[in-house]
Amino acid sequence: MTRLLIYSQDGLGLGHLRRARNIAREVIDREPGCAVLVVADSPATPFFSSLPGVDYLKLPTILKRDRSVWRAGSLPFQTNEVVTLRARLMLSIMDLGELKPLLDAAARRKSRPRFVLGLRDILDSPDVIHQVWTELGAYEYLQLYDEVLIYGCRELYDAERAYALSTHARKIRYCGYVATKGDGVEFPRAADEPLVLVTGGGGGDAFPLVRAFLKAFPRLSRTFNLRALILTGPNMPAAEREMLIGEAAAYPIEVRCEDATPWLPQASAVLTMAGYNSLCEVLRWQKKTLVVPRAGPSAEQRIRAELFAERRLIRVIEPAQLGHEILARELTGLMSDDIPDPATIPPLDGAEEAAGAILDMTAVSPQTSHAGNRAVPARRQQVMVIPGAPASPSPRGQIAG
Repeated sequence: MTRLLIYSQDGLGLGHLRRARNIAREVIDREPGCAVLVVADSPATPFFSSLPGVDYLKLPTILKRDRSVWRAGSLPFQTNEVVTLRARLMLSIMDLGELKPLLDAAARRKSRPRFVLGLRDILDSPDVIHQVWTELGAYEYLQLYDEVLIYGCRELYDAERAYALSTHARKIRYCGYVATKGDGVEFPRAADEPLVLVTGGGGGDAFPLVRAFLKAFPRLSRTFNLRALILTGPNMPAAEREMLIGEAAAYPIEVRCEDATPWLPQASAVLTMAGYNSLCEVLRWQKKTLVVPRAGPSAEQRIRAELFAERRLIRVIEPAQLGHEILARELTGLMSDDIPDPATIPPLDGAEEAAGAILDMTAVSPQTSHAGNRAVPARRQQVMVIPGAPASPSPRGQIAG
């Protein structure tokens, strides 16, 4: 039986965890006997329903304060205490540590699992990644990975060149973007009643965006007979969510804490941030989308928003310009805009490509099938897929107590 461990570090958002789940689903679809364990630290881990053959191990959360500076999440511990606890939990399931010790130990073993590094399309500005990875010693660990999978396409953003991967990595493969499979759900409204879907991904920093939309709604409703659905995300603080519910009560607006993916097919327009998964999902359903990227500390969302806007896939408001007047004006323009341009949508079959790459890696030699003398590949027992930096997310840089 093939055993796949996917390590997913997501202190604030849902990005790594959602990609991990999509890839796990595709692996199980292709090889039903495979066992997949997703090791995650996102506080939203219980937000996702289980899949047959897939289970989750929740690590104590650590949150990124700046570049390579981390702090403890919910536990009232010093950060180094949480890191030690996480390493011990990893040790208990793998007889290895987290993550540098894991890679070091694996390199010394005669028989080791295959290691795959999974990178989203854009991590941060190249100069920041070069500096942080050099400080962490991350580039030294790239050679320990059997393959690097990039969940993007070179034509849109050449991550291999931007982050100097080719001089250190054994093998690099662009998989395309990872979008979620599945159907939508019904949202009751009149046929002439456009639905605006407002979502900020995990929701941890989405409050300013949603609040600006609520202030813009009266002006919008003078032009359109609108309904709106606000999905706050599981990481929005309860006090902020309750405030939004109170303010939305005066309008035909519902506020829920649910996964946005099933609601997208019915949306007439989407207001969101520039997170990886948010943009993959709106492109999958080819929705008119207005994006306000996260201001920082990472440049990831700003870079992605700019590149997608250049291809006429989305409209963008810079975070420093966000206000209810410009939001109302841009949403009004969005309704009559002909975006996204289907001709410029990048490949969205990244889960399928990644699953194929992982399963190809486990095929070590042909063997004869007892069912008809047919050659089928034997399977290697274990594969680990790790997102982020080659020797991170275990925070071996600065630690904030």
